[in-house]
Amino acid sequence: MKNFEEKYNLIVKIGNALHKFGCSSLRVETYIQDVAKHIGVEVSCQVTTNTLNYQVEDPQTKERQVLLQYIPLGSNNLGKLADLHKQIRKAFKEGHDYETITENIDKVIQKKKIYNEFTLALAYTIIPPSFLGLIGASWVTFWFSFLMGFIGYLITKGVSRFNTSRYTVEFYTAFICAFLGCLCKYYIPDLDVIELSLASVILYVPGLTISIALEEISFNQFNSGSGFLFNAIMIFLKLFIGVYLGMALGHFLFGLEEDIYNNEIPQWMHLIALPALSAGLGVVFNTKLKDLLIGLFLAVIAFWGPMLFQENIGWIFGTFISAFLITFLSILLSKWRNVPPSVYLLQGIVILVPGSRLFMGLSHQFRNDPIIDNPSIGTSGLLMFCAIVVGMLVAYSTYYPNLDNRDEVI
Repeated sequence: MKNFEEKYNLIVKIGNALHKFGCSSLRVETYIQDVAKHIGVEVSCQVTTNTLNYQVEDPQTKERQVLLQYIPLGSNNLGKLADLHKQIRKAFKEGHDYETITENIDKVIQKKKIYNEFTLALAYTIIPPSFLGLIGASWVTFWFSFLMGFIGYLITKGVSRFNTSRYTVEFYTAFICAFLGCLCKYYIPDLDVIELSLASVILYVPGLTISIALEEISFNQFNSGSGFLFNAIMIFLKLFIGVYLGMALGHFLFGLEEDIYNNEIPQWMHLIALPALSAGLGVVFNTKLKDLLIGLFLAVIAFWGPMLFQENIGWIFGTFISAFLITFLSILLSKWRNVPPSVYLLQGIVILVPGSRLFMGLSHQFRNDPIIDNPSIGTSGLLMFCAIVVGMLVAYSTYYPNLDNRDEVI
């Protein structure tokens, strides 16, 4: 590949594709630097949640190109991200020319999703009851959550027809599900609307976005990390105000009684609910089946890890150890399977990260009506957040004692 224009276009194409599939900004920059080293150019790049800026220079001819791009958030497509990673490694190990590399990348971009619409609808349907199976609920609330999960899928597909869907889907889902929950409670008084509403939108709680933000912040990438973090905050607010308005309208129209939290789910349901929740998240994020099954091991650590230390050292220490193990093992598994670490990291961290805990804390702060009776739930969410950040950072520094001398991504 001797033409500077080809080299420049290849770097831009790879960077944009990585960002589009949900690769963290830190890793996009690492990929680009490694690609530049292989093709013999020097690159300075800055990647944030919405921008991709490149300065590419050929050290021999001194040709230079600068590109400033404003791009939308990625789609968190872990299956395509894994395929792209493998294609890039294969291209440079086998010495493919520019046309072959470009053609293979285009094939990955145009590749259909791994799972069909029926499987995707099933994943949306089982995620809410799986979540309730972990935190506890009454049986009537548990069975109604299947319906709410499917309604969430229909809302998502309906709203996606409009260009503004990525800004409004969380609000519409939260509002409609909360209102429909109130309508169901009018006929079935034992239904717990608050818990049903939370389960209905748990898929939209930005655990994935927070996971990426944590990784960025762990390495002092505050520009992109804060961008992801503020995006997560906006999603939280849209979910909360949607649930709040839907319930307010429902209570006004139907005159409902207050909810009473009643846990009728047995402990053994955890053994079913956790794999179901992990599998549902994997399908939504388009994770390959083998990677999904391997990632289930990290989901087990994320769920039961903090519980093992809760009575002795404390759940904060358990969260730290769990975050360390999930991050360290995700790196090892990614080397074994030849995929980006985020494919496994996110499946564990999404369950460990305090997304639902913070959402429940919003209910306590604004309504003085906690979903779970714990007045310090906001503080505990902050402590959990800190434990995860430090756990991830210690794991990365343990595996890469010197980041400047790490193994190349490519």
